[in-house]
Amino acid sequence: MISEIKNEKVKKGVSYKDTSYEIEKKRPFMAILPIGSLEQHGGHLPVSTDTIIAERVAEKIADYFNAYLLPPIPYSISLEHEEKISTIAISPPLLFRIVVEIARSLKSHGFKCLVIVNGHGGNFILRNATRWINYRIKLLTILIDLTGMYFGERFSKDVHAGRIETSLMLYLAPELVKREFIVDAVPSVPRDYLDYKPLTRISSSGVWGEAKKSTPEEGKALFEQLVNTAINEIEKILKYTNTNISY
Repeated sequence: MISEIKNEKVKKGVSYKDTSYEIEKKRPFMAILPIGSLEQHGGHLPVSTDTIIAERVAEKIADYFNAYLLPPIPYSISLEHEEKISTIAISPPLLFRIVVEIARSLKSHGFKCLVIVNGHGGNFILRNATRWINYRIKLLTILIDLTGMYFGERFSKDVHAGRIETSLMLYLAPELVKREFIVDAVPSVPRDYLDYKPLTRISSSGVWGEAKKSTPEEGKALFEQLVNTAINEIEKILKYTNTNISY
């Protein structure tokens, strides 16, 4: 594991928090779009967990590539959590359309690359959107799926609000973690059973993982690994596609 973030260099992108003058002066050719969710994360993590993690990773990527950080999309496909009133979800076709329209706008402004940073495991439609943009809009679009990096296997014991996400939040936003409500819950079924039943029917706590083992130190290491893996993958794809972007 890399011990420090690769992009701790003197580089700085621009973001939606800057003025139009600042963004135009920088003239970025890459845009970074974080996508999260607004859904239950047990009794100890905020409903914005996926969005917070995606945006923080996206910030580091934007700084490394001197890119334009777009505001996060906080709503996505959360069918498996809709039994909770805290969960606000949109349909797959709508998320697809939003991302495609953002890409069209970026293309019209001369951007050469869009990087999507996905923080929610249920957003399967983003791979279809990535292909559509690459083939139809002709804007190089790279999907960085954070959940694919840290949840991995079908029989993973850590799927939602468990050790990984809790550790990340203990590092990134410890003030938002309700430590007294942290619980462990490891269902005996594989994670694709979420195709058939909501998570709260599989785990009444809304947790899938060993959250009690979480530490901010592990969160820091995980965060640095996510950022470095994402940056390395983007650089490989830029080289593979012969996309010339000065950063």
